[in-house]
Amino acid sequence: MNQVMTGIILGIFCSTMMLIADDAEKAEREGPGKVLGEPLWRYQASDHEPVLFIQEEGKQLATGKLLFIPSEKFVITHPDHKMKYEEGKDYTWQPGTNVIELTFTSRIPFKTAAQMVPPKGSPNMFATVLHSEGRFFHDLQVQVSYWHKTDPWPEPYKQEGEPLPRVLAKLRAKQPIKLVALGDSITQGLNASGSKESQAEPYQPAYPQLVANTLQKRFGSKVTLVNFGAAGTEAGWGVEMVPKVTAEKPDLVFLAFGMNDGGGYDKKMTKMRDEVMAQNPDADIVLVSPMTMNPRFAGADGFLWKAKFLGGLVTENVALANVTKPWIEILKKKNFSDISGNNVNHPNDFGYRLYAQVILDLFPVKPITAK
Repeated sequence: MNQVMTGIILGIFCSTMMLIADDAEKAEREGPGKVLGEPLWRYQASDHEPVLFIQEEGKQLATGKLLFIPSEKFVITHPDHKMKYEEGKDYTWQPGTNVIELTFTSRIPFKTAAQMVPPKGSPNMFATVLHSEGRFFHDLQVQVSYWHKTDPWPEPYKQEGEPLPRVLAKLRAKQPIKLVALGDSITQGLNASGSKESQAEPYQPAYPQLVANTLQKRFGSKVTLVNFGAAGTEAGWGVEMVPKVTAEKPDLVFLAFGMNDGGGYDKKMTKMRDEVMAQNPDADIVLVSPMTMNPRFAGADGFLWKAKFLGGLVTENVALANVTKPWIEILKKKNFSDISGNNVNHPNDFGYRLYAQVILDLFPVKPITAK
């Protein structure tokens, strides 16, 4: 990393963990979760990565896993990003590994493996796993910030070319745009720390607001967001909502369903895309594929199929934000309970940032030129 040091501090990083960044990134680093810089698969600093420590059966101490192997000592903070935990007192780490172990005197919260799969009829349970809405899991997930050198990503997650030329042209010209997001509870933002159900520091918004904030900061355009996300909805409801979406005369539309959908998803999503295009032909569209559910009771195959199907709907002025693929890659390294806000079917702040980063990869500041 031979970029110019700009003195930007990531959240509550100590003075030895200052980010090396250019001016464009500096403009996007104004506090954790408010606007976003480089996505995690291209950057060598992991900023506020959540870990829920679990004491496995037969083990005396709880452990947690990081996505990358730290290249130097790191910072672990309380979920509010304020209180800092101490190495030796609260945790230990062996260099060259991505595993952190708690101490017997640790102040860091943890759960036992048995508590993560409570008996039938237990409180805070869904299907076979520990579950709760609001800030329950947020308060268990400490935040780790660190440098790393390793890159576990098998390929970049970006769309070839520029599939959204009309809205990009407006953004680059610093013209105002209107963004309308249509989706389920993830688009609504349940379990984000800033949601009304959670209201926990650092009060991060969900992905539609993160995208709007970052586009506004990145391009200098005014971005107005209308969020029609609603909990429990599926693509059929989305089709019914198209007139409300197009009545807003948006420049950019997010269509994000798949978590609650069963049969007919393909036909409903096709109809939704077609009706948005017909009723508002000047709008660019981003199809957002979903995260997966907890793998303890729902496999990834159905979600991968939905992402692949949405990719087949890409056409002129319609792009895919494939959240499913990097989400599954993360689960190869970390527990689902690290990145979920309810341990079932919602992301936490980190997961919402992942959604936003995948979408934002469609919006480069400078035009992509052919090689």
